[in-house]
Amino acid sequence: DRSHREIRIGDLHVDLGFSLEPTVRVRDVYIENAPWADKRPAAVVGEASFTFSLKSVWEGRPVISRLVLIDADLDLERQADGLRNWRLRKPEDRGPGRVKVLSVEPHRTRIRFVRRDIDLDVTAAASASQSASDKGAAHASHPTRIDFEGEFGGTAFSGDMQTGELLTFLETGKSFPMRGHASAGKSRLDVDGTVADLFDPSAVDAKVSLAGLSLSELHPFFRTSLPATRPYEFESRVRRTKGDISFTEVRGKIGNTDLAGEFSVDRSKERPMVRGALRSESADLADLGPLVGIRDSSDDAVSHTDDSKGPAPEKSDSKTMKLRRIFSERALNFGRLKAFDAQVSLDLRKLKAAARPELESLKVAANLQNGVLTLKPIDLGLAGGQLAGSLTLDGQRQPASAQAKIDARNVRLEKLLAGRLMAGFAAGPVAAHFDLKGQGASVAAMLGTVSGTVTIVMEEGGHISNKLNAALELDAGEFLRVLITGDKVIAINSGAIDFGFEDGIGKSRTIRLDTEQARIDGAGLLNLRDETMDLILTPHPVKPPVLALNSSIRVNGPLGKPGIGIVRKSVTGKQP
Repeated sequence: DRSHREIRIGDLHVDLGFSLEPTVRVRDVYIENAPWADKRPAAVVGEASFTFSLKSVWEGRPVISRLVLIDADLDLERQADGLRNWRLRKPEDRGPGRVKVLSVEPHRTRIRFVRRDIDLDVTAAASASQSASDKGAAHASHPTRIDFEGEFGGTAFSGDMQTGELLTFLETGKSFPMRGHASAGKSRLDVDGTVADLFDPSAVDAKVSLAGLSLSELHPFFRTSLPATRPYEFESRVRRTKGDISFTEVRGKIGNTDLAGEFSVDRSKERPMVRGALRSESADLADLGPLVGIRDSSDDAVSHTDDSKGPAPEKSDSKTMKLRRIFSERALNFGRLKAFDAQVSLDLRKLKAAARPELESLKVAANLQNGVLTLKPIDLGLAGGQLAGSLTLDGQRQPASAQAKIDARNVRLEKLLAGRLMAGFAAGPVAAHFDLKGQGASVAAMLGTVSGTVTIVMEEGGHISNKLNAALELDAGEFLRVLITGDKVIAINSGAIDFGFEDGIGKSRTIRLDTEQARIDGAGLLNLRDETMDLILTPHPVKPPVLALNSSIRVNGPLGKPGIGIVRKSVTGKQP
């Protein structure tokens, strides 16, 4: 009468016994659906029994510890505003749920469940599994088979599971076996193990594997943005308790990059603690870049070329075209640094990148504590040498601050220049020291306030081409001779660049290149606020050239594309 629907119950039996948890059994149940719901019945049940706590009923929050369904067909729908078709006494009530179902034992049962607020529509059908019907398998560990299919966030999925007779959902702490798979498009999840309380797991111990064309295809199921990656496949042993979850024996690939290791999440503290170690024998930056927000330049080129729907680029001459900034102005999300703590390490024993052939390996340990991220040590194999040091990002401060102390040793200049405009003009080992700190909401803002020092020196064994040496000397006669007779190498006695930075402006303290034929002195500024430079290089030949221009070289303009010109030598010795 209260539901304004047809409801029939063929038989009802209550077993009180001596327990405070009686069991109610009903047979031949029919419940008409709500007027706004699907035309099919809300419930057609051959037999159902439910065991509940009398105390929970007296408290107005009924708890059903066990629900058994036999030959049942249920249609459960919830609208986006909270309206539910299974509420019979108060059908218009949109408030929070009051009845808890802790476990279900389904037999030849089909359940359709719809939630319009999260765009979920799933149908599951339980039947006796093949293993349970086999001779001698009466006590099979997976007697129930559940086939399911549906849509979540507009993405179709399907799968099947072999389970135990009883499925626990909430607060029981009782594990049941689960073996099967779920698929969505080209993504597939396989599970084999045990789980307790499926809706809020209190315990998990299972082998899990996940594979697909891109992590971005899993977006609807995680309700958050996931990066577009290359095809991946991973497997791991997953264990979970109320306090933490761990992933051990992790093995897998993203694109051509192999990964292995383990990590865990401890949720027993105020902020979750993440611990882990990942390693790779061979890694490609194009495979891993999307995971940390680094896009491969070759992928960008393809995406721009294939974007037939976008407007054609406007034509502009070189004088009016604004150059793209080198340093990102995108605001960094420092709030994430305060969401959890972490101690993780990454060891990429062989690292390659099409756009950065000088990268060779990477080993880094990260420690995140109360909003302060420290990368120490950082060990980067770079162009035959090594770059080592530390980086600290403090998200507690407003604005956030960063500090880097990096040393480079035995970095081969010719490898750094490979594939670039200056390739083949210089070679030799280079050492460097960077001690910088800045603050701001983005990388560009931090570099625009940076203070500290940058020192680069050429160690013994370096050389440059005679053509480049003649150009730096502004010796037209020697340059013409090289064009006629051919180039050769000129030994470098020493070379050094030393800048001091304050509030994003770097002033040169030393710019010097000493070769067999000349000494080049320089002075100038590097402006990281607007990403410009203004340098003057003055040659001092060992022997007076025949066709000397008696001038200096001026390099000024955007850092990414500076202009090069000739200025009168009278202005040298002064910083521009």
